[in-house]
Amino acid sequence: MSMAEYVNKEELKEVLESSLSKQTDELVNLIHVFMDQVDTRFKAVESEIIELKQSHNKLLNSIDGFISRIDKYETELAARDNQFEKLLEWARKVSEKTGIPLENL
Repeated sequence: MSMAEYVNKEELKEVLESSLSKQTDELVNLIHVFMDQVDTRFKAVESEIIELKQSHNKLLNSIDGFISRIDKYETELAARDNQFEKLLEWARKVSEKTGIPLENL
């Protein structure tokens, strides 16, 4: 082998640094692409979570509205039942005093 075929330290260092630099750049670019993909997916998931929370809140508000209406309805029924009992009691007293029979209700 001749001296021209041998590589000296400096040439070897330059080749290795150049090769390492290219590989490092490729790796950094790959990591950036991966980070962008992960960021995109996280943003999509975050957006879906926000939509789900909004939908959940609407559903809770609807349920609260229905419960409120049911409570009001039950209160009205209780008042009506109480009023009916009072009227029935009055009708029984009238029935006793007048002698007109009252059907059992």
